[in-house]
This record gives sequence, structure tokens and C-alpha cells, in this order.
Amino acid sequence: MKYMKLTAKERNRHPSIHYTGSVSGMKKLGYWGKNDICVRCGAYIYNLTIIIKGG
Repeated sequence: MKYMKLTAKERNRHPSIHYTGSVSGMKKLGYWGKNDICVRCGAYIYNLTIIIKGG
């Protein structure tokens, strides 16, 4: 997992989970793709592969 600084605009454009959450669980359940790019910024992990419309 990479650590990266994201702007507020970038944080609003991508789905996230709290760092205590399970990235492998999100991928296993199919909410996030197996090969999605995930980075940690502060207390949250962001999925940079998915873009939220209107964000």
C-alpha cells in the first residue's frame, strides 16, 4: 500500500474506507476490483481506479 497526499478534490472523487477497514474484504465482496489501485492518505484508504460522478 502506497502513502500519497491527495487534494480535497481528489479525495472527493474516489471511494474510500477507514484505514481500519479491510481492502481485501472490499475486493473479495466485489465492491472494488481485484487489480484496483489503492492508496492511503491520512486515516483513509482511497481506491484511485474508481471515479465517483459529480465528485
